[in-house]
Amino acid sequence: MNAAPKHIDHYCRTYMCLYPSARIILATTNTKEFLFQSEARRRTDVKEAVSAILAPGQANERLFVHALSNGGTKRMYAVAGTYQALTGKALPAKAFLLDSAPGIPQFRRDMHALAVPVVKWPLYLWLPYMAVSLEIVLVVFVTVNWMPKWNFVPMDCARGYIYSKEDLAIDWKDIEKHATVAENKGYTVVKKLVEGAEHVQLFKGNGGEKGYWDFVERLWGMAMADREAQPETL
Repeated sequence: MNAAPKHIDHYCRTYMCLYPSARIILATTNTKEFLFQSEARRRTDVKEAVSAILAPGQANERLFVHALSNGGTKRMYAVAGTYQALTGKALPAKAFLLDSAPGIPQFRRDMHALAVPVVKWPLYLWLPYMAVSLEIVLVVFVTVNWMPKWNFVPMDCARGYIYSKEDLAIDWKDIEKHATVAENKGYTVVKKLVEGAEHVQLFKGNGGEKGYWDFVERLWGMAMADREAQPETL
């Protein structure tokens, strides 16, 4: 959410190096869309992404989904929901990586996460923004991120969770609980706790870039049961 172009570029370039033959479908979001956008508008906004997945000749592609933070997770659900509405089927993802997500409402963490993009606003704008945002987020976080529609992705979709205890926006315990629920539902789950990393900056923690991207490749390898397999769509 509110990702800077240079950060988007970093992820895209790294994926291009790891999987040079893969298509990359990028879906972003910002604070305004995350908090106030209606479900109908949200699905309209992701239609291009869904159209790319459904493009002619792509039926046999293998899909890897990487969602960062609650904003990215919510965007992924919009894509999956739109795909399901159009096709009657779950999004055909083989692997789903949840990066620094999902989390449930906690006042201190929510204040931190929501304040970051508007930290330079004058106080007379900042205060009402935070008041309205927190009221809405109590509903949004729970209904969209903590209680997702599990049938949006198939049971053979491997789930990866990468997170840290130093994350001030998302509680690592919430992520581990979510992973446990996924395991209990029968999903293949793999987790990585990164020490010394901040929210959506896990490649800067212990293990660095190599440890982070090794986990990405490990998840895809589990999904394909073949360490040399490459996704065609990211």
